[in-house]
Amino acid sequence: MKRMIGMALVAALGCSGAALAQELDAPGSAQATDPADLGWMQGFPAPVDKVIRLSDPDYFAFPKLRWSVCNFRQLMPTVAVDNGIDGVRVLPEAIKPALGGVTFTPLGGGDVMTWDAAFDANYTDGVIVLHHGRVVYERYDGCLSKNTLHGAMAVTQSLTGLLAEMLVAEGTLDDTARVVDLIPELESSGFGDATVRQVMDMTTALDYSEEYSDPDADVWTYAEAGSPLPKPEGYEGPRSYFEFLQTVQKNGEHGEAFGDRMINADTLGWLIARASGTSVSDLLSDRIWSRLGTQREAFYTLDSIGTPFAGGGFSATLRDMARLGQMMLEGGRAGGEQIVPEGVVTAIAQGGDKDVFARAGYDLLPGWSYRSMWWVSGDDHGAYAARGAHGQTLWIDPVADMVIARFGSHPVAANTASDPASLPAYRAVAQYLMANDDLPLVGRDWRIEDVEGMGVIDYSQATLRFTADGSLSGSATCNRLIGSYEAEDDAITIAPVGVTMMACPEALMLQEQRILDLLPKIERFIIDETGALILIAADGRTIAARR
Repeated sequence: MKRMIGMALVAALGCSGAALAQELDAPGSAQATDPADLGWMQGFPAPVDKVIRLSDPDYFAFPKLRWSVCNFRQLMPTVAVDNGIDGVRVLPEAIKPALGGVTFTPLGGGDVMTWDAAFDANYTDGVIVLHHGRVVYERYDGCLSKNTLHGAMAVTQSLTGLLAEMLVAEGTLDDTARVVDLIPELESSGFGDATVRQVMDMTTALDYSEEYSDPDADVWTYAEAGSPLPKPEGYEGPRSYFEFLQTVQKNGEHGEAFGDRMINADTLGWLIARASGTSVSDLLSDRIWSRLGTQREAFYTLDSIGTPFAGGGFSATLRDMARLGQMMLEGGRAGGEQIVPEGVVTAIAQGGDKDVFARAGYDLLPGWSYRSMWWVSGDDHGAYAARGAHGQTLWIDPVADMVIARFGSHPVAANTASDPASLPAYRAVAQYLMANDDLPLVGRDWRIEDVEGMGVIDYSQATLRFTADGSLSGSATCNRLIGSYEAEDDAITIAPVGVTMMACPEALMLQEQRILDLLPKIERFIIDETGALILIAADGRTIAARR
């Protein structure tokens, strides 16, 4: 029984890749397995045959998992991720009802599906789409509502990777250092001579099996070590995540191939704690969660000694996950504040070594890569994602200026089960939003390439960024600019623009002044057939920019 409980724990909280495959006979449709209709944990107390306990070997087996994904806090010890006291940052709404009818062809072929049909086919508990920072689609089912916390599974790993990348950027964590230099306790383990970067990018070579169909696989010992339940009499194995990580040995050479193993995320959580002097839960709260304008505190599940499960134990509301995605989309900014260094977001979005990733054999993900525990598509939109078991996803599309956050309870944990009706759906929604864009100015930065027909100085940084709330920001060349605008049809008015006061070479200062003098005189705009933005003043002078 303890192995079955361990199996449930790992399936519940981890697995972002293709390793976990559960064989199910006619699991039942999403509608037929709604947890409220099935009566799980309904009543005071619930009927005996409707009770779910962590100690039950099937507490996370389908269809019980459709209740459990929203109720980890009731089942096991947790630690809060404080959301601060600054109030909720409102997500403006511009609902597009037609979006539910967007069609796509699943990977591998088959009948054309709609976005709404994919919701049920993938046992979705909730999905929200942000376009230009506005909610354009939102739907809930199963155990989930706007205010419910849901397990993020291995999406947790992307949060761990993000924190690590931030520490690297500020010099607190050296990604070229060996793991043993920060954690001497891992000297005799397979992690000892790996670099921090190899752990971050999951290119460690470890004698560790996540073959879930093998009852003797290492993953079950790992699950038993991390379980908060009392160990059985006579148990002599590791009793915490930290203890288990010390037992993992090396197999091969680090850096040669990607391998999606959640123990890398727990090792990275340990590295983060050692480097920063605080746990991943407290660090996430301090650096990100309390500054995003999140609506609720989140939480991590814990092992028996109170260690946050950095590999899969995070839970949050769907809207708060969307806020996190929007912050990433905006280059680490939220509410005008730089929360995450822009260079960190850029490094993650650029991805890792595609050849190293390809050796892992993900047939549904050709051309993808992996960086700091984020999955990077390599497509022409530069889309990247956080991914977790049973369909958890945070999808970020910079070209479409779109974020999709999705929680689910698919009966099969591996993303290979949901990807065929998810990945093409995300891209179809992006194409629809771009083709029906009511705010064409909003989104990625416009890089200025001509002012008054005189061009711009090579390699100078002159940019404009329009947001849905009427704000204007960017770089006037040497200095950051900030202002506001109003646009309707092709008419536009730009309010007086303020700038920082940094001095720079005379030629750059002259270019900057020409831009600043002309912006308040702009009266209309066009986006031409090449995609260039032309801002036009009353006297015919122009500023041309391109994404």
